[in-house]
This record gives sequence, structure tokens and C-alpha cells, in this order.
Amino acid sequence: MPTLLLLFLLLFLLVLATTSSQLLPISSKLDHLPITDRPFGTRLFLTSHPNFLNLAWTCCVKAEKSQFLSTTGINIFYDDETPEKVTRVANNPDEITARFKEIIEGEDCSTFVQLNTTLELKLNKTLLYRVSCEERQSVDLEVNYQYWDEDHDHPWSLLSVGSLGLYNTTKITLGTIKTISDNMKNALWTIPGGIVADRTALDHNNATKADLESWRNWLSWITLAENVTCCIPVAAAPSPMDLYPYNSTNQFQSNFRHFMELPFASSHEVLWYSFNHRNLHVVAICSSCDLSENSTQFKWLEEDLKEASASNDTHWTMLLGHDEIYDEASPQKPVTTARLQLDKLLDRYNVDFAVWSHERWYERTKPIRNFKVSDQRVSNSLHHVDGTIHYTCGTGGIPLQTYNMEKYKHAARFYASEYGVCSFHKVAKDVFDTMFLYTNTSSGLVTEYDFLQVSKKLYAPAVDLNNHFSKFMKMFGVVIVGGAALIMVVMVVLKVVQLHNPSIIVNKIRNIRWSKAAAGSNINMSCEQLEVDAEFPDSRDTVMLLEEEPVPDADLVTSAALYGITM
Repeated sequence: MPTLLLLFLLLFLLVLATTSSQLLPISSKLDHLPITDRPFGTRLFLTSHPNFLNLAWTCCVKAEKSQFLSTTGINIFYDDETPEKVTRVANNPDEITARFKEIIEGEDCSTFVQLNTTLELKLNKTLLYRVSCEERQSVDLEVNYQYWDEDHDHPWSLLSVGSLGLYNTTKITLGTIKTISDNMKNALWTIPGGIVADRTALDHNNATKADLESWRNWLSWITLAENVTCCIPVAAAPSPMDLYPYNSTNQFQSNFRHFMELPFASSHEVLWYSFNHRNLHVVAICSSCDLSENSTQFKWLEEDLKEASASNDTHWTMLLGHDEIYDEASPQKPVTTARLQLDKLLDRYNVDFAVWSHERWYERTKPIRNFKVSDQRVSNSLHHVDGTIHYTCGTGGIPLQTYNMEKYKHAARFYASEYGVCSFHKVAKDVFDTMFLYTNTSSGLVTEYDFLQVSKKLYAPAVDLNNHFSKFMKMFGVVIVGGAALIMVVMVVLKVVQLHNPSIIVNKIRNIRWSKAAAGSNINMSCEQLEVDAEFPDSRDTVMLLEEEPVPDADLVTSAALYGITM
């Protein structure tokens, strides 16, 4: 009996140690990932053009700035068998832009620079690159993202997961994303907030120390994630702690903006923006910012969704944010006016998917409208969904929470025991497969949970009759004016000709010249039709003149008599 108790105690301690090791923050184990002289934090971003990507990487600057820029750059290759090499140097601002940031002196590195350049995707070619910091180069990195040929659109996947932080379990999630992207070769990663989980933002006692700690956390995170972000594009929506140092006056100076800003986002849309990815329109919002009806963000969001719903460029819409809006039962999230207004926008503009990550579990809701379940079908295949399907993808690495199924009656599926990602896989223009993917710790294989196929009939966008009528009237006016001008020109020409020779127009209209081959002969006979004001026998209405000789002084009667006609 004592032996069994001892074995049980040892087993309990082993499980506890394993769990503690998994949840122990990386920063506390490693005292932040070391900053080296090599390039680090390589990150790919989308641009406004589907076949161009923006690349960012970070360097520690120890040389004089001009010398640093002249020895820093990028080599770009297409196909590793027959390399087509492009070299760019950072001292050319038209090719590479540089943003320097000074931090507190006394650190191993007090000056950092973020460098950005544009990469072009080419049809049927593999894109590789190698970046450098003062001639210290990275390894060759391959972009797992394809050229978009609109006529032959290949399948692709959007992977989404937030609540990442700096944990050992974060590495598990990143490994899952890497495995999927290596096999898919055409993937995009979106982060619905909770990137760094920067709790130093809550330390107001020592702002300088908190600012430095936050900067270190971000440097550690971009280093931790670079094996993924180096090779597939990433886009993120911020959580409150992602916006440190944050207040009403300096939110645009946050570390989130410095490290995750998309190149096509204008200065007032850093925290909320949208982009088209193939036939999917993605809208990223700041759920912790002002979303009241008269706020700048809400007005922008309504206009953006309105334009997307009227466009034929995209057929699906996804909203990306951090804090869920649908959790009516939660005392922390009462149904505020802002949440009600946001829900109305999802309904009005037929938003298909909404993705969140504040709660640390996986959940897929039934279709929801007005905070109520609007479609009760229980199936792994839904066509023409009535409402918005909400996904909570807070399984990025921060310790998971316990899920209460009795509390959340709106859920169709949930999973709170694995770290993984939500996957939205485009099968066809009118079909998406959604699922939760995680790495099985026993087999090491990526495993699928909660497969759902969503399809819908693609309707043409509503026609703006006023706009089309305006275009028609413009074209009609051009035709009328052009026709009138042509008629005027013809009339002028005719007038000039008549003034020069009044009879020429009449003669041209009346005289019909033609040639006819005589039967059994090669002789051509010229014939002329002559109108005669006389009575002819019933069998002859006209007189055909054969090889007519001119009779200068003959009148009509004389001419008729020549041919045996009595007048």
C-alpha cells in the first residue's frame, strides 16, 4: 500500500512538473530571447496588390547610420535551380525604407532599425530571399505564398489564432502553423489580438522600466515567430495590451504599430483596416477602441462593409477582432449600445465569419443574429447560412481556460484542451471548409477537429440604377451630338457640290450604270435606264438603250420613233 501511494505521488509530481513547464513563460526561462547581430524578426505583410508582399526585418545598429545602411540589404532569388538574383541596398530609400528607434542607454543594443522592402511574386516561380545586417546575412528563406492568377485561382487557407504570448505552448502553435503552411504553400495568418500579452502595460509605477520591458517582449516575440512570419503573410487586430504604451493621445505610437503595421493602412487606420484576400474581404477592428455609433472607427467600418457588399471583387466577408461581442451571458460583457450597433452591421452587410480570441479556448457558434441563434441546423455542411458564424480562436499559447457548455447555449462546437489554429480553407469561390487544427503530441501529426463546410449562392451585387442611368444618358448624349455633327458635314458637302454643278446629284441618283455579259458572247453591253413620260404597251414599262448613240438635237418623240414606238 505505501508503495502504491508513493507511485501515485511520483506520478502526480511528474504531471505537475510537465504542466508547469508547459505554462512557464519563455521570458522567465530564457530572460528574453537573445538579441544578436544577425537579422531577426523577419515578417511578411500583404500589400494593396495581390502579387506583391512587404517584407520587414529588424537589426541592432552598432555602426554609424550611413555606414550601416550601405552594408545592409537583401538578395532576392526566383527558383533555386536557376537563380534569378536581385540585390538591394538599404542606402537606397526607393528600394528599402528604414525606421530607427532609440532606447535606453546601457543595454547591449541601444539603437534598432526596422527595414522594409517589397517582394514581387511571379507565376510558376518560387520566391526566396536572404536579408542582412551590416553584411551579416540570414539563411535563405522560402516564401510559401503563390502568385495569384485570377483565371486559375488555386486553393488557399487563412489560419487564425490569437492569445499567443511568450510561452512554451506558443511554440507548439507556431509549429502547427509552420507545418500547415509548408504543406499548403499558399497560406495567410491572421491574429485576432493577444500577440505579446504584454502585462507590463499595467505597471504605471515605473513608466520607463515598463516601456523598456514592453520593447523587449516585442523583440522576443518577433524572434520567436520568425520561422512562420518569414514565409507567410501575417495581419493582426490589436488587443488592449498589444497597444502599450497606450492612452488617448499616443495610441498610434504603440509597439503594435511599429511591428505589425500593414503598408497599405493609412495613418488614421493603423488600428482598424481592411483588405481583400482573393475573394475574401477581411476587416480588422480595434474592439477595445471606441465603437459607438458616432465614432471614427464605426463610421469607417460601416462605409467599408457597405462598399464590400456592393462589390463583385469579393464574395465572402470576415470580421477580425479581439473581444467577442456575442457573449450575452457574460457579466464582463453587457450588451452595450456599441455591441448592439456592431451586431446590426454584421447583419445588414451579411458578414459570414467573425473571429475573436479573448477567451482562451476554441469555439464555433451556431449562426447568430441580434445576439440570438438564427439557424438551428446541426450539420457539418451548411448552405446559405442565416446569420454570422462566430469563432473564438484563443488557443495560441496563453494557458487555456475551462469551458462551461451550460453557460454558452449558442455554441455548436468547442474544444479547450489543445493549442491550435482555426483554419478557413477556400475550396471554390462559393465554398469554404472551416476546422480547428492542432498538433497531436503523441503522433506529432496535425489533427483536425470540428470540420464544417459552408457554401452559398453567389449573387451579383445590387445595381445602382441612378449610376447606370447617368452613364446611359452620357453615352446617349455623345451619340446624338456625334450624329448631328455627321449630318451637318454631309449637308455641307452636298451643298458645295450642288453649287459647283447643280445637275450632278440628280444624274448620279437617276443613272444606274451596270455591265452584263451577253448570252453566248464575251461582249459587254453598257445599258442605261431612261425614264420616259409616255404611255407604253403593257409588256414594256421601260426602254433599254443598247450601245446608244447620242442624238444631239432629237426630242423625246423623235427618240421614241427611232425604236418603233408611237407617241
